[in-house]
Amino acid sequence: MDERLERVVLLIERYLGQIFGSIRVYRENREFLIPWGSTVINVEIYKEDDELFVHLYSPVALRVKPEKDLMRFLLMENNSLNMCAFSVELEKGFVDIILGTRVRFEFINKDMLGYMAINIGNLANEYCKEIIAVFGGISFKEYIEREKLEKKPYSEEKVLHDLFEVEGLQLSLELFRGEENTYVIVGKILDTGQVFLKAERKRDIQEVFDLLEKLKNFIVNKDIASLKKNLRHYEVEEYFLYNVLAGKEKDKVKKLKDMEREIQFLTDMLMKGEISHEEYRKRISDIERMMGL
Repeated sequence: MDERLERVVLLIERYLGQIFGSIRVYRENREFLIPWGSTVINVEIYKEDDELFVHLYSPVALRVKPEKDLMRFLLMENNSLNMCAFSVELEKGFVDIILGTRVRFEFINKDMLGYMAINIGNLANEYCKEIIAVFGGISFKEYIEREKLEKKPYSEEKVLHDLFEVEGLQLSLELFRGEENTYVIVGKILDTGQVFLKAERKRDIQEVFDLLEKLKNFIVNKDIASLKKNLRHYEVEEYFLYNVLAGKEKDKVKKLKDMEREIQFLTDMLMKGEISHEEYRKRISDIERMMGL
């Protein structure tokens, strides 16, 4: 690590220890994490050209459906916030909402760092309740708790993981071994993480392998009649599965990724002061047509 950058990281670490006292400050390389209610305060130090910056941000709400009303709400709030701004990140077909700011290190002292970090954390907690109540989603704390529970969602052992492509999308069929000779086949759209199939069978493993191979061939060949016949006793998200076979899911994923890149780009420009709020609103309105996904 750059010597000056390392000195700054150590200084910020000392500041944070003094600011938060008995609250544990976790460090990972040049980033610090402080648990704060339903969220976490992130403080990252990085170098851009010859300048050192401190990036402060907190997750507000995760896995929120990217609707036009949500984006309009975030835009209006960005227009009134002074020290920070919302940004969004696309994650498995949903958006994660982040509240943050970045400041040149030369403008930072301990008091300012404490004021910004605590206010961003507090605002993130307040907005979390409001956004989840109106638009859905989950808090960062709930996300972490779910991750612990879902780490091994189907069994202790994954037997097979088969990847293949349909209509330009990466799909997977995973086979898990459960208790008492139970096997579970799980189909996913890798681009969004959407599960479209869960087939649980108490059979000899060779029969399960045969079923898995048949399902893969039916999907690749877009044999809907055979899929319906063989999946009639299992959990199937038909909307997602048949949209994949029709090529519609690929268009949806592309629109979501394009939307994410453009909104992130505009939000970064707004935070850096490179565009005005008026220009930001004007350009966001061009994106809103993509929200009816």
